[in-house]
Amino acid sequence: MATLGKAIPEKLKKDAIVEAFIEVRFDTTTIPEVLFGRLADYPPWKGFQQRRLAVYDIPAPMRRADPNLRYQPVFELVDPPNNRSVRIGGQVLSYHRRAPYVGWQLFHPELNEAIDGLFDKTENLTITRLGLRYLNALRPEFHQIRSIRELDLKLLVADQEIVGQVNINFARQVAEGMDSTIRMSTVEFVQGVLPTGTSVVIDVDVFTKPTVQTKDKQMVKQWIQLAHTKEKEQFFGLLKDETIDALTEK
Repeated sequence: MATLGKAIPEKLKKDAIVEAFIEVRFDTTTIPEVLFGRLADYPPWKGFQQRRLAVYDIPAPMRRADPNLRYQPVFELVDPPNNRSVRIGGQVLSYHRRAPYVGWQLFHPELNEAIDGLFDKTENLTITRLGLRYLNALRPEFHQIRSIRELDLKLLVADQEIVGQVNINFARQVAEGMDSTIRMSTVEFVQGVLPTGTSVVIDVDVFTKPTVQTKDKQMVKQWIQLAHTKEKEQFFGLLKDETIDALTEK
């Protein structure tokens, strides 16, 4: 694990980020169809393509009644040239950036812009859950990680080290009212397209506890900044010090 107190790198020579996104769950009195229209006309997203998602045709009462569908987005705004999208449901909004990652200095203002849009376009808004998630694909040619053996991690079963195909999840509290789940696996357990040569996938999800709710836009923005710091701590905590030193952009 990264040495306690050691600075977390601002930037790597070659980042491993495949996708980064924020998910905001909420309650509001705004009718979903009205919300979709308002967000489609939101100036920062005005030129995005509009797409219906798979659950769009499921009646809204059924979606609200089913816990598996309640927070599923039904509508998407897409900006293909810039690898970004906004997904919207009656009680959820997520903002996505796909590789190549633009860096926190550009991504962070976009997230704040998304929060501004949500608060501006809804009535009686209560945020019920926040989540910031980064999916990372490690490749030997860029990140010096050929297997989980080269992470700062050891898995033992009956004193036998597990070094082959692996799929593990673990959770921890990272701050007051904030938890994280880290999902780490070799490529055999990952669905979807990954960069060629990926050896290990690290998925870091930082999110609010169920008791955390707010109507305060500034609190949401402050949470995003803290969540990003905690996400980086969780990711770099899986890398050895020498790996971090070798990968850091000087």
